[in-house]
Amino acid sequence: MNIYLTSYGIDTRHKEYMNCYQEIIKILKNKKVIIIPNARLITQNRATAINVQNELTINNIKAQIIDIDTDNINLNNYDAIYFTGGEPKILMKSIYKNNLFDKINNFIKNEGIIIGQSAGAMIFNKQYLDTTTEKLKIMNDGFNYGKKIIVPHFDHLPEEIIKPLPTNILTIKDTEQLIKLD
Repeated sequence: MNIYLTSYGIDTRHKEYMNCYQEIIKILKNKKVIIIPNARLITQNRATAINVQNELTINNIKAQIIDIDTDNINLNNYDAIYFTGGEPKILMKSIYKNNLFDKINNFIKNEGIIIGQSAGAMIFNKQYLDTTTEKLKIMNDGFNYGKKIIVPHFDHLPEEIIKPLPTNILTIKDTEQLIKLD
């Protein structure tokens, strides 16, 4: 299984957290990558996707941003999917709405590479945290690959968020290297 999780990925606007930059570039070298920005609504700032595309292009990696709500995609045309950050609930809503859940599962089973950044990482456990609400809410419609609820940016979360978290969590610190799901 080729699922890699990170808090900031290769978003160079956060240079202090670029611990996994070279590792991601190495994994994606000579691959064709689709960048999915749908953890943010079309009306929201999607600068992360543009930044990721620029960094991949600088490193001679073919990358295309595709909004799954407006464009049809054939995952067979790609070697890797890069999910950017935002809100995991919004991302999963787009995945289900566009009938991509099973297609992404098949992509993974066929050795496709996944890079999940922030919200894009959170969806790879069956359960994930809904970050759109003030109270802790656990969603149950994510992919069922992780054994624990995935919590990126753990080292920068306030105590009022950490305290009510369940104990079955996989923390991803902003300063950590890339985490590979087994």
